Amino acid sequence: MLEKKIRGRILIPLTLTFILLTTAFLYTSYRIRIEEYASDLSRRHQQVQKILGSLIADRIKSMTSVIEFIADQKRFQAAMRTKDRAALFEHGSALLERLFSGQQITHFYFYDRHGSLVLRVYQPENMTESSTRFTKQQAMMKGTPVSGLELGRVGTFTLRIVYPWRIDNELIGYIELGQEIDSILRELKTITEIDFLVFLDKSYLERGSWEAGMKMLGRKAAWDLLPDKVLIDQTVAVPASAAARLIAADSVHDKYGSTVEVDGRTYRAGSFPLLDAAQRAVGDFVMLRDMTDQIRSFNLFVFQVVAFSILFSGGLFVFSFRVLGRVDRRLHETRERLRQELEQQALTNRKLEVEIAERRRAEESLVGLNEHLEQRVQERTSELNTLNREIEASRKALEVAYKDLQAKQATILQQDKMACIGQLAAGVAHDINNPIGFVAGNLEVLRSYGSKILKFVKIQADALRAGATAEHLARAEESRRTLKVDHISDDFEAVIAEALEGADRVKRIVLNLNGFSRINETEARLADIHECLESTIAIVGNELRHKVVLKKDYGEIPALYCYPQQLNQVFMNLLINASHAIERLGEISIRTWADEKSVSISIGDTGCGIPPENLPRIFEPFFTTKESGIGTGLGLSIVHDIITKHGGEIAVESELNKGTVFTIRLPLRGPLPETDHV
Repeated sequence: MLEKKIRGRILIPLTLTFILLTTAFLYTSYRIRIEEYASDLSRRHQQVQKILGSLIADRIKSMTSVIEFIADQKRFQAAMRTKDRAALFEHGSALLERLFSGQQITHFYFYDRHGSLVLRVYQPENMTESSTRFTKQQAMMKGTPVSGLELGRVGTFTLRIVYPWRIDNELIGYIELGQEIDSILRELKTITEIDFLVFLDKSYLERGSWEAGMKMLGRKAAWDLLPDKVLIDQTVAVPASAAARLIAADSVHDKYGSTVEVDGRTYRAGSFPLLDAAQRAVGDFVMLRDMTDQIRSFNLFVFQVVAFSILFSGGLFVFSFRVLGRVDRRLHETRERLRQELEQQALTNRKLEVEIAERRRAEESLVGLNEHLEQRVQERTSELNTLNREIEASRKALEVAYKDLQAKQATILQQDKMACIGQLAAGVAHDINNPIGFVAGNLEVLRSYGSKILKFVKIQADALRAGATAEHLARAEESRRTLKVDHISDDFEAVIAEALEGADRVKRIVLNLNGFSRINETEARLADIHECLESTIAIVGNELRHKVVLKKDYGEIPALYCYPQQLNQVFMNLLINASHAIERLGEISIRTWADEKSVSISIGDTGCGIPPENLPRIFEPFFTTKESGIGTGLGLSIVHDIITKHGGEIAVESELNKGTVFTIRLPLRGPLPETDHV
């Protein structure tokens, strides 16, 4: 009964606590992962919208240039004035072949000045009037080129531009060019590495025309796949049944998205309204991102943490079980000895009752026996006290082990959090690095093009002054002043230089993010402490920028054999703590120096300081003076562990309302080889 009480009182709560902590960790990890999915889906949607808008703008500029070229051709002008369909077809069909092969332009129309169809170049035999489209209406109403994505008569989703055709300010008709969205989606996939599905509402389509259009484009038409939508395009081969289940699920429309399995790969899908040029929601645009590798990594991470926790807790359970078993056995043996002693004493008393008549004769012997018995009782009492002290010591050891388990669990959570931050930083750096590369490259190309255009404008101006009439010179000079050509010429190089400087700053930030994201390094190496400090300052710069003046006094120090990314974590924790200690405006100073045996780093602030009674406890796990929910109490504990691992020392000096200085000393011999990490 005693065995069950001792083991049950200690091991059952310990087991329940482990189960509770493991469950909380798994739930928290799952919630963090789900929120990351939602954030990534929203960010990807914004990125896709931006890039899609840029691609559409580029295609519109290209088609506008083509239309302007057509409008300036005398043969097209003459054919349009006389509405000579044969001549328009002869010139237009040859041009359309080149436009289709070079720019994937599939639609080519000529309209008279009233908007009536003159020629459909890609189908000259079809004289059916096109449906009244928004772009055409707006172009006729405003008298300016109008472009946008619109549904076609056969259910295709096309980028169209309608251009009013004027000769000497006389409107002679309209030119329309169109390009199917599928080529834009293929280019969008190449840039973003994201797949897409495009669905249209059946309410905007007519079944026969749509099926004919899909056949013309060489696509499979599945009108009955969904009750109210049809699938018109996709960049990944999603089975029809899976696509139907995906778009029918409510989860694909919320912020977390939905998942779909395709050929053993797991995709996370998010649906957004598909808008045409009139801003009507004509369908759904579904993004599919391959999450197979991320999900496998997350599952492996959870398995490793849970396996480690089970092994550690199992070892602790076995150790506690054995220790308590030994205590139980010793208590049982002591009780048995006491019972035997009591039985012996009772037997002696019975003998004394029998021999009462010989009491006087055996009086001396009885006195000796009583003295011996008292001595034995004192010895047994002393043994019991010793056992009680051993039990109390075991209990305290178990409490220390339990607190150590809590600290290790929290440290693992902190490490995993830093690993997730590093992974996120690496993902952000990777995602920024590619677009900023081609932005910088395009700016260099734009600088070259601009210089050539400005040189050509100057040559034209010189030629105009040499051979033009006074009237033409006056008109050119007026246009030059109105368009601010001189200001543009003077400002062009400065604008390009500023844009290149901004791109270079973004690249430096990306490099810092890439360096800071490698938290879990496994081997020590030579590192420049100044580079580590600068990298960390770049990462936390936004935390310091608005209220801190940063002063740096770097001395001459040698390269140090260390774990540089762990030292980055030390510097980041100290700089952020210093920033939090400064309420409004203040100063943070960083100083480095070296001697024959060590390198020293000092980080001080002019903040609120640390009360003297708290100084001995600041490196204890979970100790914090911040409000609940703001700090975990692990930052300085992790700093102390990292410095100790490097064989160094950290000291602190603080004065209330004047500031705090942390001084780190690291030996030049470097850290001892280790396999675990803080």
